[in-house]
Amino acid sequence: MNNLKHEIALLGCWIALMLATMGTVYWGTHATSLTLQVMVIMLIAVFKSGVIIDGFMELWSAGSKWRLIMYGWPVLMAVVVGATLLTK
Repeated sequence: MNNLKHEIALLGCWIALMLATMGTVYWGTHATSLTLQVMVIMLIAVFKSGVIIDGFMELWSAGSKWRLIMYGWPVLMAVVVGATLLTK
């Protein structure tokens, strides 16, 4: 029974990642402004990294230092990429 719960959780993660990817494609082609486009796509990227960290890597029970490192890196990268795209 525990294995079934694990498989359902992984399926939910996969579905969330697919929907987020479709959202990224939509916003990449239908944005009204570059700023809005970059902000939404970077937020989706951070959401996707959270799904991967908690769902696939199963770090929801890890210590606070590991969670800070694992969540801090995608947030930092999103800020750097977003700032680079918006300062052109």
